[in-house]
Amino acid sequence: MKRTIIVFIVLMMIILPSTSLGRLEEDLVYFDVKVGKTYGALERVRISTDGDMAIYQKNDKLDSLMELPGEIMYISLSLGRNDEIDVYDNSNTYVATLPANGTVLFGPEGRGDGLMSIDGKKYRGYVSFLGNRNGLSVINHVDIESYLYGVVPKEIPSLSSEEALKAQAVAARSYAYSTMDKHLNEGYNVCDTTHCQVYGGYDAEQATTNRAVDHTRGLIAKYNGVVANTVFHSSSGGHTESSENVWGGRVPYLVAVEDPYSLNTINSSWEVAIDSSSMNQMLLEGGIDIGEVRGIDISEKTVSGRVVELVLNGSRGTAQVSGERFRSLMGNTTIKSTLFSIQGDVAPGNVDNSLIYAASGRRVQLLEGDRGKISIISGDGRVRSYSDESMTVIGDGGVFTYKTPETVDISRGSVVISGRGFGHGIGMSQYGAIEMAKQGFSFEEILEHYYTGIEITKY
Repeated sequence: MKRTIIVFIVLMMIILPSTSLGRLEEDLVYFDVKVGKTYGALERVRISTDGDMAIYQKNDKLDSLMELPGEIMYISLSLGRNDEIDVYDNSNTYVATLPANGTVLFGPEGRGDGLMSIDGKKYRGYVSFLGNRNGLSVINHVDIESYLYGVVPKEIPSLSSEEALKAQAVAARSYAYSTMDKHLNEGYNVCDTTHCQVYGGYDAEQATTNRAVDHTRGLIAKYNGVVANTVFHSSSGGHTESSENVWGGRVPYLVAVEDPYSLNTINSSWEVAIDSSSMNQMLLEGGIDIGEVRGIDISEKTVSGRVVELVLNGSRGTAQVSGERFRSLMGNTTIKSTLFSIQGDVAPGNVDNSLIYAASGRRVQLLEGDRGKISIISGDGRVRSYSDESMTVIGDGGVFTYKTPETVDISRGSVVISGRGFGHGIGMSQYGAIEMAKQGFSFEEILEHYYTGIEITKY
């Protein structure tokens, strides 16, 4: 009877879900981070702490609602329900039934610096649970600065120069604030994968990156008074890209800049060979069924050289795909960026010698009408496109640049793709930031180089 009364009181105090996920308490903004896998209806989650454990109300963590008997608890969805969890102690004795709506927090008794473990992996802050028809999700309720302790070392090498680590800390903090409602409809703020930012909890922390977070505490990037969406990537390959050329929407502080600091670094250049049969299979798995791929035309590039669109010529038809989709189909770690060119056999049948193309801005377009017949014949007697070269002429309408699209024939073997950089190319290049720090730039100068017109200020 006593346990029933305690559970009833707890349920009455916390049954209504909180309306705000990130909240300010004692000058700390808390985030709800989904961590790990989603547990099935019959699975149990083991949570533990080094000392006593207690239950707290999410919107009032100053005092615990209930002390738990022991340092280890097991949590599972209530049988036949997805809106409640059952709590068992280490001896498998039933303790309580609580709502699975994220309003109940499990944490160290006394709200000290204790850690919570979820199936052996340690986290700062508190643990809560969300149940739905897909199963049971585990949420780490943690303040923004502690969250960054587990993010920064997963996003940049922890032995990088201090100013690069500080730049990453500010970029990660700004990005977190600007995307804190990314999973709001699912009941939490962010996840722990690359979909948001990679988060490894306490186990991932390093002294160097913790120091960078502490030294930039509360600092974010703003543009016109609004928190900037400070996206970042591994390496630009020498030139970053404007957001509208990749994602379609213009963002004034995410514009292309020359980036010599990303040259001669990790992934500044790369090359990969893909055989035709593997490409055929990967395209088919991605829903593109054009038979055997016989040729590839790169039909549109950005000013910085990133592939916007290409045409796949197959035995049963053709398909137009974006450079980003082609990269995704082939594998984002195989084709590391869209800043690439394609090498292979170019058959005469793939080049229409009666047509020429003009490059204007970021788009390569076919010029209508008979502008001349242009062929490039290599030393081996084969006709080749001249995608890496151009011809500039002066006509009645002014100066024009003509070029053919990049066209390669892969029907007889494989294609070699050569590229530069790693990632989408927008915003801060992490290896560029590392090189800038080595050359003596401050973290503010690094951020201002990659994010045009921003200011660094307190949140």
